[in-house]
Amino acid sequence: MEENLTPSVIDVTNINEKLYDYIKKNITTFHFPSGYKLNIKQLSETLGVSHTPIKDALFRLAGEGLIDITSRTGTYVKSITEADIHEILQTRLILETAVIEEIAGKITDEQLQALKDLYRKGVSLPVNPNDSESYRAFMEFDSQFHISFFNIMGNKRLLHIYKNLNAHMQMVRFRLMKHALGKLPTTDEEHRMILEALCERNVAKAKQAIANHLHRLGAVCATVQQDQGNPGPRVKGIGEGM
Repeated sequence: MEENLTPSVIDVTNINEKLYDYIKKNITTFHFPSGYKLNIKQLSETLGVSHTPIKDALFRLAGEGLIDITSRTGTYVKSITEADIHEILQTRLILETAVIEEIAGKITDEQLQALKDLYRKGVSLPVNPNDSESYRAFMEFDSQFHISFFNIMGNKRLLHIYKNLNAHMQMVRFRLMKHALGKLPTTDEEHRMILEALCERNVAKAKQAIANHLHRLGAVCATVQQDQGNPGPRVKGIGEGM
């Protein structure tokens, strides 16, 4: 592997959080793919930081289920299985329908306006599945749109749980869709239906809209997973021979 680590010296201000964010972003956008070996020495040399904050970031990511650390074989980005995809989508459906049910009847005009502005931003994003930057921009928007529901609810614990789940969901989407679909053609319309139901403050309609949206995503994930097959073996990381 040669291109999997973008050379970049990390600003040492708040180094632990920045390293955590940097490594996590590379994992969730599949720049560090499933099975990729994370070489602490190479990360340290490339980023210009000591081993300690890198180890701290890796232990934190291991706690979130994004990487596996073993004394015998090293540190690897966790592979995504069909069972993982099913559990992630099922958990997301349970969480988002519950939150939508909670906020739909009492969302404020100001909160609706912020969602409308975000929705318009998403509609304006053309996504080419072969352009990683445009795909990342769409993924960032999509995450913001769904996280907005949790911000509106105001439950910090649920927000924390969802953000961790969303990191796993991003891994799934980049792995399965990056070179296949880009932005789904139905995404804008499904987001519009969710927003319309919230504007009407119609709880039942909003729950159905979010459920339809997530079920369609699940169906597409399943189809692409079948086409691409199961994850391959672990791959060599930076600093290792081919």
